[in-house]
Amino acid sequence: MTGWIGLGIKIIPWVLEAISWVEKFIATKGKHKQDAAVYMIKSFVGVAETATARELLDDEEIDSTVRKVIDLVVHLENLIATKRAG
Repeated sequence: MTGWIGLGIKIIPWVLEAISWVEKFIATKGKHKQDAAVYMIKSFVGVAETATARELLDDEEIDSTVRKVIDLVVHLENLIATKRAG
């Protein structure tokens, strides 16, 4: 189980990076943007999978959890922006 926690912690910077890039280049909102971020994260992880010869994100439960993390990060960013503006 510790290996999965470590993997989860390692994925968070990739989530942040994917959100940053998607925010810069995709104007639409909602699921389309989230799909783009998930695709980008899977691309990052694809390199790690090749290097370790393991499948890391090819799992519905992990995909669902990554999407929830994306939602939480975006919500937090929006909340901080609102607090700074107000």
